[in-house]
Amino acid sequence: MPALKVERVSKAFGGLLALAGVDLEVAPGERRAVIGPNGAGKSTLFKIIAGELRPTQGRVYLQGRAISGLPQERVARLGLARTFQKSTAFGELTVWENVALAWKAARGQERDFLNPLTPEEEVQAALDRVGLLSRAEEKADNLSHGEKRQLEIAMALVQKPQVLLLDEPLAGLSGAERERMGRLIQELDRNTTVLLVEHDLEYALAFADRVTVLHYGQVVAEGTPEAIQENPVVQEIYVGKPGEAPRGNRAPSTSRPRVLEALGVSAGYGGMRVLHRVSLEVGQGEVVALLGRNGMGKTTLLSTLMGLLPLQEGEVRLEGRPLGLLPPYGRAELGLALVPQGRRMFEGLTVEEELRMAAWGRKGSWTVERVLEVFPQLGERRKTPSRALSGGEQQMLAIARALLRNPRIVLMDEPTEGLSPLMVRQVAQVVEALKAEGETVLLAEQNVQMALSVADRVYILEHGEIVWEGRPEEATDTVLHRYLGI
Repeated sequence: MPALKVERVSKAFGGLLALAGVDLEVAPGERRAVIGPNGAGKSTLFKIIAGELRPTQGRVYLQGRAISGLPQERVARLGLARTFQKSTAFGELTVWENVALAWKAARGQERDFLNPLTPEEEVQAALDRVGLLSRAEEKADNLSHGEKRQLEIAMALVQKPQVLLLDEPLAGLSGAERERMGRLIQELDRNTTVLLVEHDLEYALAFADRVTVLHYGQVVAEGTPEAIQENPVVQEIYVGKPGEAPRGNRAPSTSRPRVLEALGVSAGYGGMRVLHRVSLEVGQGEVVALLGRNGMGKTTLLSTLMGLLPLQEGEVRLEGRPLGLLPPYGRAELGLALVPQGRRMFEGLTVEEELRMAAWGRKGSWTVERVLEVFPQLGERRKTPSRALSGGEQQMLAIARALLRNPRIVLMDEPTEGLSPLMVRQVAQVVEALKAEGETVLLAEQNVQMALSVADRVYILEHGEIVWEGRPEEATDTVLHRYLGI
């Protein structure tokens, strides 16, 4: 009997099908890695398994028992524990108190407020297991980012789970922290079945007995790490077909005035540093592609440029002007526009209302009428609630909203995420059309071949650092496989 079984699970969010008939069986004691590009459905799958979301169709079984539809706390007591991408510890409590709360919850005592928390033997054993026993009396807020990851694993282990879900446990860790955390995960008791989502593909493949590959909400490959590495379908997902990258001549950036510059930019989330002294520039009328595997810092960089995250170090300049601590709305007024990852439609607004809201108070060549000419599908659905659009239509609307700000530069964050191949081609055509109009675009994109087909220049991010830059025709198959392949 499998420790965990996912049977024909589908999940829809409005017009977006995040999972489409996923089947998965994990044997007792197995180490399974789930990989795939942004928008593949990995996080949605974890949420359904853990009871955070109900599947639209299908069932989930834990040790042969159907658990789909059960509340999260019930699923946890039946033997499933998980960690999260972002820290979920109570910062004002001590390290041991956080683990003690998890221990009480696993025993169904989370509503027992009369008896004080105590550092039970099981709590101390879990802290010792992850190397935090000496920090037991520290407030969780005082821990480093890596130590908070260790604490979350202790909180999961104290529940004595039969199945453990690890959601990007290495994200944002320094080299030493990654090594320590990686070793901790490798040494977990083999009696515990582990399902791992991790953007560090090298580690995921070294960890796993078997690997499941998700793409567009479907399982497209499954097998041993060696078989997955050699699978041509998987390689195409990550770096495209060999020889597909364009090899034409492009105008060098030195001939263009600089619109946007990042100079030694470092940034992150709380105590987690994601970007490490990143420098890049975007010239007038250029499309610059920012490539990198999941979790390498692309969204963090765009969020920092837009002022959504504070600079920890370095400087951002727009047309030579340092932006300093200018907030996002101030940067938008000066000419920065962001097409956010995930589209982010407004609840209750129609297509036309979203467009008119974006255009309010702005003057320039991009008007609502012109946008509807460029995006005829939006014109046909102008009275439709934006949340009811398909994923591709929502992406077109998100791009249109940015253009209506008549910006100096458009920052696009994963515009093809979760889209069908047909819609990916349409997004590429839109970017090409913007380039023909003289618009300036910084494109963070995981669809390598789409990005290379429209870009004038390319930067590749790895673990928050620029590791390669050049023109699309210089991005050889060797370069792509080295930095973006598996």
